[in-house]
Amino acid sequence: MKSLKLAAVILVFGILTFAPKAEAKNLLNTRQVIAQVTDSQTENKNDTEEYLKRAFKRLESKDYQGAIEDFNQILKIEPDNAYAYLGRGLGNFSLEDYQAAKIDFDKALEINHDIAYAYYFRGFTNFALKDKQGAIADLQKAFRLFKQEGNQEFAQKVTDAIEKIQES
Repeated sequence: MKSLKLAAVILVFGILTFAPKAEAKNLLNTRQVIAQVTDSQTENKNDTEEYLKRAFKRLESKDYQGAIEDFNQILKIEPDNAYAYLGRGLGNFSLEDYQAAKIDFDKALEINHDIAYAYYFRGFTNFALKDKQGAIADLQKAFRLFKQEGNQEFAQKVTDAIEKIQES
């Protein structure tokens, strides 16, 4: 499961500094993810690995519904896979289904409350849902987690996003 966290971290390297309604192509750099997925240590490695690879490829090619279907398959195999919820949330976010995305990010955080990227994306989702206070609270939590992880680049992106939300 730890390398799935790494895959999730790599997944969001292509994120824009601030774009609550950005196209998914700007949210993801899936080539890096696909390279890392083969090292995953999931409970059902053989079953989930192929779905993860295909899901990330589908996100990259803008086949968001197909990616969501693959994340759904992972969740059938591993119902408590927080990173499948994170990925499905990204797919829903990309389809501008913000309610579904929020539910997925909520579930990912219910399973593992230390996923900085889940707070990060839920913050943008909350902003898209016109919950400015919720967006800021999530981004502040993401900031703290990024700082704890030593991820200064994303900590700065979060700070910039908070400022832009506050100015809006």
